[in-house]
Amino acid sequence: MGQVYCLKRQSWNAPIQGGDQSDGEEAEESSDKPLLPMEISIVHWGFDCARMSLQDKQYVKSILERWGRGSQVVAEGHHQRCLVFYHAHLLSSESVIYLQAFLEENHADTLLWLTSEHPLPQRISDWCIEIPVPSATDKSLEKLLRDAPAGAKAGTIITPEDEIVMIYKRWISTEPKLSDVKQIRAIVYGLLHRNIRWTDGFHQWLFALDLIPLTQEQKGNLAGVCIQQPFTGSGQTVPSYRIPVLWENYLLHLRNAMAPPLHAPDSKAKPVKARSKKKGGDVSAPQNSV
Repeated sequence: MGQVYCLKRQSWNAPIQGGDQSDGEEAEESSDKPLLPMEISIVHWGFDCARMSLQDKQYVKSILERWGRGSQVVAEGHHQRCLVFYHAHLLSSESVIYLQAFLEENHADTLLWLTSEHPLPQRISDWCIEIPVPSATDKSLEKLLRDAPAGAKAGTIITPEDEIVMIYKRWISTEPKLSDVKQIRAIVYGLLHRNIRWTDGFHQWLFALDLIPLTQEQKGNLAGVCIQQPFTGSGQTVPSYRIPVLWENYLLHLRNAMAPPLHAPDSKAKPVKARSKKKGGDVSAPQNSV
């Protein structure tokens, strides 16, 4: 290409509230816009959907609107520029519709590269070629351990999977109680506080079931609970007000499905004879009627 490849990191400033804005300099120079980290080079723009929080449709819309502006600096023969979205399974249904319309108009000169932990929605899957990239380790955890300070003790970093397994082990050994509702609500609050998305969190709790001993009956009950949960695929939008309700319903059903079986009372127990207050009088003895 005759160009030096240089990867830069900067912030994408785009309004995410207040609707569309004009193309003037005022919109470009506004200082009250949330900043989204991005990577940029001569051939691509890269964005991480996990950093867009729940405002991905506004970010994606502004990115696609400004994608066609400016001159084409790539040399002839390499005319396709690349638009990259990492963690694309976190995109909402509105963002997927935006991408579908964008590909229909710009597929000739734009290459869309998506990384996803789940199959892509049908709206854009036909435009893409799936390339499986297996990974036997958690690279994010390895990076966290590698960047940990020298004073940190080994084994002190608890992963979400470890926390979930500890909760599961407590649930499979105790019977359900009314106080479990309060504990589950505290767990849901922690999930929301960490900004764990419903789709990611659902699969974390699902995959952790493989790490605990379960009976065949428990496995069947848990499978039925997981199958019935909505909005578990990629490219689906969950209204924000429904997320806490989904979490509570999901965890309560998991709690009940993995509870130990209740023991029926022993039918062979000897009956206890009741005696009357009179001395020597047996209630069970037959009495003569008048």
